[in-house]
Amino acid sequence: MDEATAGDRVPATVEWRAIGPEEVSSPVVRRLPYLELKLEHPALEPSGRGDRFFPDAVPYELEGTARAFYWRPAVAPSTGDPRDWELACATTHELAGIDVLPAACPALVTEGASGTTVVVDGTVGGETTTSHVRSYAPPDVRVDTRSDAGIELVVAGSEFRVSTGERRQISLPEQRVEPVDSRDEPVTVAPELVVRYPGRRELHHPAVGATYRLFPSFGLDLDAVPNPLPVPTAADELDDAALATELGVDLSDRPYPERVLWQAFAYTAFDPHAERSPQLTQLASGHIVLRTGALERN
Repeated sequence: MDEATAGDRVPATVEWRAIGPEEVSSPVVRRLPYLELKLEHPALEPSGRGDRFFPDAVPYELEGTARAFYWRPAVAPSTGDPRDWELACATTHELAGIDVLPAACPALVTEGASGTTVVVDGTVGGETTTSHVRSYAPPDVRVDTRSDAGIELVVAGSEFRVSTGERRQISLPEQRVEPVDSRDEPVTVAPELVVRYPGRRELHHPAVGATYRLFPSFGLDLDAVPNPLPVPTAADELDDAALATELGVDLSDRPYPERVLWQAFAYTAFDPHAERSPQLTQLASGHIVLRTGALERN
């Protein structure tokens, strides 16, 4: 190894603070029906971007159990107690719990004083491109009924059924809108509602109202993590794969989506350039909690 390369790999030291599991409110862990909705407008030119280097929602299967893992808080503020949810509804904007059906779906656009921000192209809980327009009329979308076999919706007055495991694209009536962020003339858009109903999923999410970050265990025993922690770097940036090796986490043994969660954990907790020392605890369930911002209380 040449001198420059060796210098690039000098480990950085990160100090972290252990907190008691009783200091954080318990996360949401429930197996329940899970619906995904996104309203896209592919004919519009994007004028904004909702960047997420790591998606909020990471779906994957572990040991035969299908999960929807939210490591960052995404639940709508108006959502009630997760113990009362009959259905979890995920959109490009948020995660909402529905207690009683039929029910209106969560917001699929963002209304503002100067117009409406709509999604041009996006993923549930992930990155989106957006456009800011005037004179937009959001479609009425209602979740009518659901069963183990499928879900029924009413979209702009028409009924649709989506079977469990199916992904369906519903074309909506055209309308004229005026782009706000450009000098373009009014354009005709044909919104497309994309519905996916994977059925029951084991939902993992930080406690409603909490600000902490939630992660799976990765097979890691937090008590065995050194403090301060020598963090391997490459070109002065954290090397997440080398960190996993240092801590005995076998990423090759984890599903690919959980490796994405590992990267989110490594960079959020142990970035050597971060200004705040991480505060960490491991729950009896094995979940790792990273506390950020205000103090979490039960």
